[in-house]
Order: sequence, then structure tokens, then C-alpha cells
Amino acid sequence: MGQQEYLIGDVAAITGLSRDTLRFYEKKGILTGRKKANGYRYFTEEDLYLLVRILFSRKLNLGLDTTRELLPSDPLSPDYQETLQRQVREEMEAIRSHKQTLQRLLSMRKIYGGVETCKGRFCMKTFPAALLMCTADSLEDGLRQWFLLSQKYPGLDMVYIYDCYQYRSGFTLEPWESDGTFPEALSQADYEAELSYQRSCLVLYKEVMEAMELDYDFSGCKVLTEETCIHTVVETREARPDVSVISAMRRWAADQGLVASPDVLVTSNFSRIQEDSNSYVQEIYIPLLSG
Repeated sequence: MGQQEYLIGDVAAITGLSRDTLRFYEKKGILTGRKKANGYRYFTEEDLYLLVRILFSRKLNLGLDTTRELLPSDPLSPDYQETLQRQVREEMEAIRSHKQTLQRLLSMRKIYGGVETCKGRFCMKTFPAALLMCTADSLEDGLRQWFLLSQKYPGLDMVYIYDCYQYRSGFTLEPWESDGTFPEALSQADYEAELSYQRSCLVLYKEVMEAMELDYDFSGCKVLTEETCIHTVVETREARPDVSVISAMRRWAADQGLVASPDVLVTSNFSRIQEDSNSYVQEIYIPLLSG
């Protein structure tokens, strides 16, 4: 008894595939209709079962060329199994890549929400638990290290650069002459507060590290524990923090009965072009010595 034969429209109705898709499969050589004297192409039940395998292969994200190669193969053969194993590895990598993209989006949403909440106001905030990836001796070297990490290791673009400064009130240890007056050689500017750059630290938050599933050996990284800090977010035209903001943060802490460390940690969450110049949105942390 011969097999039931189907026109391309019948196959489209049974499978839910469009005629164009079926013709495309014919063009790729993975499906073959038999043309009869009446000029119509006909397909058999075997072709329908073949389409089941084709569609299932497509659900495995196998390309059409790979699908065509596998159709005549024994699913238990080493070549077939190796193809499946390779596809498993590719899918696992794709999942990890999508997770990293999702974590970037979630982090940016959190950052922007924090900017709205904290911009222009002082508060107490815990510096997140993190890993110290490396340090740099200059702002330029810190940026260079970030580019090296982010290009070599997928996901390490989520490392933050914290520029570390030290606050100095400006008063010398011996500001007075023996008669109780200021030395004539010192001007008022000598007593103004200043910030001195110390180093740049490349930091990866542990929360981000765990979510990103990064392929990196973190065994040599120093663990930074959570630390209570004075915190604010400011927008400025300068990459360096404004010393007057730091002084105001320290005065605010003193009003709360808190003693601020001379250390100042600054990261620029993002920058934007505003009136033909860069504008930096900085997150500033000042650790507490005691409270």
C-alpha cells in the first residue's frame, strides 16, 4: 500500500509552517518534494516525520546546515553526540552571557534609583562588600587597568574605579609662632582644606560577582568588608571631587556626633555631555573612625 501524498498546502496546514518556509527547506536540500506529471510537488508521510526532526533540531538552536548533516546520522553515533555536546556548551555560554547582561541592567537601574534618592543630601550608608581587584598609582593607570580587565574577561566591565583621596584640613602641626601669631610666611590659603590623590582602586561588588558567574580566579583578590560611611551623590563638571563638598560632609558627620576618616572614596557612576562639556555624577563615601 502506497503512502499518503500531500501537496505543499496540505503540509503547511498540518505543520503550521508557511509555504515559504517549506520552499526554503527544499532550497537548502533538507526537504525534497517529488514533482509529478501534473506539475505539482508532492510530499509523503516520511517527509512529515522528517519535518518533526527538522523542527526539533531548530528548537535545539542547531543551524540548518548542521541539521542537514545530522538528519542521516545515527543519534547514538559519536559525531552526533559530539554535536549535541558542543551545542550544550554554546547554550551554557549564551545563558551566562544573558545573565551578565541582565545583571548590568539591574545594576544600572539600581544606580539611577540611588542617584535620585541620594543626590544632594548626606546620609549614612554601608559601603558594599567587595573584592579589591587591583590598585593603580594614577587616574590614567586606573582607567588603563579597567580597559584591560573589561576586554580580557567578559563581565569585568562591572568593576568600579574608586579614586581614593585623603582630606587635610590645611592646618600645620605647628601653626603658631612663639608669640602666638601665625607665621608671616604662611598665607590664608595655606590653611584651607585640600584633597590629595592617593591611588585608584578597582573594586568588584560581591553581589555582582555572584550574579555574573565570571570566569576569573578571584583567589588573589583582597576582600573588602562592609563599612559604615558618610555618603552622598553629586553632579559636577570636574572629575575630581569638590573639597567643599567633602568639608560639608565632615561637618554634617560632626553634627551627628560622628568622627570621619580622612579617607575619601569617589566613583563616577556615569558622565554626560552638558553644554558642550562633561558632567560627572559622583558617588562619595567617607568611612567613619568612630561613632
